[in-house]
Amino acid sequence: VIDFDEVLSGYDVWSINWRDLVTGNFQNFDTGDPSDGFWDGTVEDPAPTPWGPDVNVDLIDIPPIDPAMDIDALYPETTKACGFPWKDQTVYASLIQAGLAKPLVPWPDQDTDCNVDTQAPGYPDGAEIHNWGGWLRSLSAHPLFFYAVIDSVYGCNRYFPGSLEYWTTNPDPTAPIGPGDNGHQWPTEWNTLTGVDIYLNATSNYSESLPTVNIEAANFYHSVGFYSADIYLATKSSYYQQDREPLPTAWAFNYFNFGPVTTDVVVWKNYDDFDYDNDLVWACYGYTYYAFDENEFSKSSTGQNCPSGTFCLTPEPNVFPFQTQKVAVNTTNFDGLPTGNGWMLLVFEPSVFPQIPPIWIRDGYMLQTYVFAKYNYGGYSTAVEATEMANYWWNFNQVLPYLNTYDGLNLCPIFVAIGGVHTDIACVDGFNLSAVH
Repeated sequence: VIDFDEVLSGYDVWSINWRDLVTGNFQNFDTGDPSDGFWDGTVEDPAPTPWGPDVNVDLIDIPPIDPAMDIDALYPETTKACGFPWKDQTVYASLIQAGLAKPLVPWPDQDTDCNVDTQAPGYPDGAEIHNWGGWLRSLSAHPLFFYAVIDSVYGCNRYFPGSLEYWTTNPDPTAPIGPGDNGHQWPTEWNTLTGVDIYLNATSNYSESLPTVNIEAANFYHSVGFYSADIYLATKSSYYQQDREPLPTAWAFNYFNFGPVTTDVVVWKNYDDFDYDNDLVWACYGYTYYAFDENEFSKSSTGQNCPSGTFCLTPEPNVFPFQTQKVAVNTTNFDGLPTGNGWMLLVFEPSVFPQIPPIWIRDGYMLQTYVFAKYNYGGYSTAVEATEMANYWWNFNQVLPYLNTYDGLNLCPIFVAIGGVHTDIACVDGFNLSAVH
């Protein structure tokens, strides 16, 4: 993990080329030093002026917005850990790249019952799927890959969401309290971070762009959220007490596999599915998918007659065991994929099975995901965010077969108890609010 801070005032814009990160050219995105950084040490005051046709009617009636505010300048106590100026750090380029690269070894064996002690006949390693021929078999390189999480905080610090201090330390007793903040945490609700990721591959002449995954911080929301797992692992006491909304649990996307057009699906999730002690991929639970071609046909799974209680269908591999992966959408990786073009419904826990904490709460991880599809055609490429189909954490009714469907009725989920925490559900005009206590 590489951790660094940026100084941003209200309405500020920050651009970074991730190449500068891996090459150590930190001087190119240092926003904290007025002499050789992008920030000049000032913020605009008074408030921004409105423009446009509405101001021709009555400027007085247009609601004002607040002027930009720089917390670091107002409360210098929060800047002690910034470490500015960074300047040129290319001497550490090899160390940075080594830290973000990890050797990937083939993972051809999959444990479909996640019980290595129940070994399949002929496979003493416990893998029911032995030597699978999909994309995981070819892993052998040392790729450089990572994802970034950016959060708005009171000031520069050395803490991570997985540390207790991140959620319990008072950053500055003199700092003002924002809506919903208790003054004893580094995270703040004072602003909203938005952005866009642009990917360029000069070798393949590819380019894609996607909006960043923007997670709302809401002072009325204190349930399962993006950092619930981090809070639980840090405090060992609470799953829910945070205000960052959760990511979805089911998605849909189109795939194209006709002629020269190919499709990749990129899946991020906040957990992995590896048995590192036995070099196995866990292939029990995790996700379910349905695939349809352009004529709404889908494949059917079949199996031989078996004794009662015995699972005898052909075991399905887990093609998304990493936290982050890009997988070719083809029949090699997905047995149930019709040929040609179509669409896929991808459902992750807990939207597959409801109210089974041992499955969708793994070591404290409330399973959350993000999915986008990448399309390739000759020297062209593009990427789109998949369509969100369900978010179990927002509405406990969003479980197969219903997912994110509403029929106009004001329905509420049943009261459930999760991990000893009683959850009351209230519905207002069809909108679900959950209050946990």
